[in-house]
Amino acid sequence: MNEIKISFQKISAILFSALLLLGVIVCSICDIATSGTFSWSLYPITAIIFVWLVFVPFVKYGSKGMLGSLVIFSILIIPFLYVLSIIVGNHLILSIGIRMSLYSIAYLWCVYLIFRKLKRRKIIAVAISLLLTMPLCIIINISLAKILSVSAFDKWDLLSFAIIAMISTALFIIDYYRIHKS
Repeated sequence: MNEIKISFQKISAILFSALLLLGVIVCSICDIATSGTFSWSLYPITAIIFVWLVFVPFVKYGSKGMLGSLVIFSILIIPFLYVLSIIVGNHLILSIGIRMSLYSIAYLWCVYLIFRKLKRRKIIAVAISLLLTMPLCIIINISLAKILSVSAFDKWDLLSFAIIAMISTALFIIDYYRIHKS
């Protein structure tokens, strides 16, 4: 059984890599055919390379590769944003992207640690992770409001927070009954 799992993971990694490579090739051919050079295809090519680097450990090793994917994402997100800002020629992407990515990286690490700590209680881990999205959204909204001189909150934020709170509450209740039923 273990050999089948290893083979499946290797095949998955090869297929994943082949599909992404195919995307690079198709974008390159289309861009060269239409413009004679690399122009718009630099966006998807850069993104595909970034996605491949981040997700290959997870695809190849399953949940054991999650830590590797998270480390690679944490290290490469700012260089990726830098390359995009050069391609676009607008450094606003970099100034906004760095802040948002740092908040997101902190959130992802918190979620990772929550799931590591609560291995056997995944329902409550999901509930806590969902609740953490609210402060993340608040921090992102306030940061974007300052940078772009726009309103930080609207009725849709309140609606999404209410929905998140209801789902989290339901998950806490499910976990409570599951634990006390045993």
